[in-house]
Amino acid sequence: MIPVNTKDDTQVAVADQLDEQLTAAGYKVLLDDRKERAGVKFADSDLIGLPVRITVGKKAADGIVEIKIRKTGETVEVKVDEVQNTVAILLKGSDNETEANA
Repeated sequence: MIPVNTKDDTQVAVADQLDEQLTAAGYKVLLDDRKERAGVKFADSDLIGLPVRITVGKKAADGIVEIKIRKTGETVEVKVDEVQNTVAILLKGSDNETEANA
């Protein structure tokens, strides 16, 4: 999960809220709250190979975050209260594809 601007209190609060929520639901969350440019964080996320990246950016004030699926490169905008269900669906879909290809 990447808060784009760590100086923006709203982005940091939304990222922290989602981190707690997803961790409580049993997901392993890597919160990149470093004081780096967004591009550096995105590149590191891709290098690590995380299956899903949640970007908390300017639309966090409107309760919207972006979710990127690494495998397809597809991005979707999701309301904060729908993130957990969306992640569950995306990860379940990738697990099924992995099993089908095994």
